[in-house]
Amino acid sequence: MSYNKKPFLLTLEYPPQLGGVARYLEGEVKNFEGEVVVSVVSANWKRLFGRARQEFKKSQCDYLWISHVLPMGYIALVWKWIYKTRYRVYLHGLDLVLPLKSSWKKFWVKMILTNADEIVVNSNATKKLLDYYKIDSGRDAKPCVSVVYPRLEKIDINKYKPIAEKLRQQYQINNKPILLTISRLVKRKGIDLVIKSLPDVWCDIPDLVYVVAGEGEDRDRLVETLHCNVSNEKQDQIIFTGPIPDEEKYGWLSACNCFILTPVDDPNDFEGYGIVYKEAQMFGKPVIGSRVGGVPEAIGENGTLVEAGNFNQIKEAIKSIIKSK
Repeated sequence: MSYNKKPFLLTLEYPPQLGGVARYLEGEVKNFEGEVVVSVVSANWKRLFGRARQEFKKSQCDYLWISHVLPMGYIALVWKWIYKTRYRVYLHGLDLVLPLKSSWKKFWVKMILTNADEIVVNSNATKKLLDYYKIDSGRDAKPCVSVVYPRLEKIDINKYKPIAEKLRQQYQINNKPILLTISRLVKRKGIDLVIKSLPDVWCDIPDLVYVVAGEGEDRDRLVETLHCNVSNEKQDQIIFTGPIPDEEKYGWLSACNCFILTPVDDPNDFEGYGIVYKEAQMFGKPVIGSRVGGVPEAIGENGTLVEAGNFNQIKEAIKSIIKSK
């Protein structure tokens, strides 16, 4: 990788956009010893070819980085064939799962990956998905495949203690124990299982408050799950904050007693890693995750893993950790 002189990153996601992919790429750019030109574009890739090439030439870059193998890979492939432009592909898991449903998309993903100079994946679980594309067959020059875990931003955790206290006061939590989830609100994340477990947990820890931070298309279903499974007098002990900026995220991580995110297996989605587990551990918080995708790699040996979708293991893990604090 040392031969890269001036990379040009072409991506759909990058800060100030929220999300794991955006933060992962930001970490890669900041870690690179030299300048990286970042171009954040819309998903309408048909209008990208001319504009992206103009930006690439104007910036005098000599190497292409792409995230989102489709559609950005089409550009990389054309540039490789016409201009001999070398390129690196960043893969996050879901971008390898979805094309498997279409023989046409699978063909082009294999073509893009086979012609890449480098492939960077966010976990060994994501790397294993490359087996479906057989990129090592039929070529003498194979792309270099590297596993690069998301890089944690170094922060002063003590800085967020006053924010944590302010959040506890704002939401009238005071000294009650906090169970925290920070995530996109999508079905695969398993947040509904945590909500369903709480009536049993409250039998042992009646003052526990569950805070869910994030937004997504599953919010209405989660609210319905709350109303169907939680008594009226307990519903105010589940708080949906909506999307939050980093400062508030770190405030909640400082405030909470335990972080939980227990994704389930989903053939239409994939949990490539999960940097938020590492962020919680950076604040010294116990974490609960599930044995799905790259989650065990993110949690390591310092967290609690449950079987995906196992309601009983989730509630027992919560009770065990909170009661021990």
